[in-house]
Amino acid sequence: MKRRFTVEPVSNGFFVEKNTGLKWCMDPVRVLYADTDQAGVVYHANYLRYFEQGRAEVIRKSGLSYRDIEETGVFQPIVRLGITYESYAEYDEVLNVFARPRHIAAVKFSYDYVVFSQDKDRMVVHGFTEHACIDRDRRPIPVDPVTRDIFRLFDAEATRTAP
Repeated sequence: MKRRFTVEPVSNGFFVEKNTGLKWCMDPVRVLYADTDQAGVVYHANYLRYFEQGRAEVIRKSGLSYRDIEETGVFQPIVRLGITYESYAEYDEVLNVFARPRHIAAVKFSYDYVVFSQDKDRMVVHGFTEHACIDRDRRPIPVDPVTRDIFRLFDAEATRTAP
C-alpha cells in the first residue's frame, strides 16, 4: 500500500512530516542521463547514491562533513539496508531527497529516506540504512559524540520509524 508523504518547511532546509511530526532534512537532485537505464528510468541502485547524498546533507546541516568525522578515526560503513520502490523517476526529473536519523544504539545507528518526485508529486522510493562505527583497524567502537549530536538535532533517540 502506497503511503502519502506530506511535509512542510520549518527552517533552513528542515521539514516536518505532517502526519507523524518527524523532522527531515531535504536536498534536491536532478536526475542525470547517466543515472538512467535503457528503459529511461533511474537504475535501481542509483537510489542508494541519493540516500548517501541525503545522509551527507544531514551531516552538513550539523556544520560538519563525513571527512570531519573520518578525520577523528571513526568510520561508518553500511551494514544493512532496505529499499521499497513505489514508483519510478526519469531523466531530468527533480527529486527531493529527504533523510533523517532514525535510531541509535551502542555501536550502530540508522537513517530513514524518502525520495519524492517534485515534478510528479509522488513518492518514488523509501528506505533505510544501518551503519556500524568502526576504527581504522575495522574494529567496532561506540557511536561517536558527533553522530550522537546529529541525532539530538533531530530528536531521534527514539526508534520511531518512517515509511
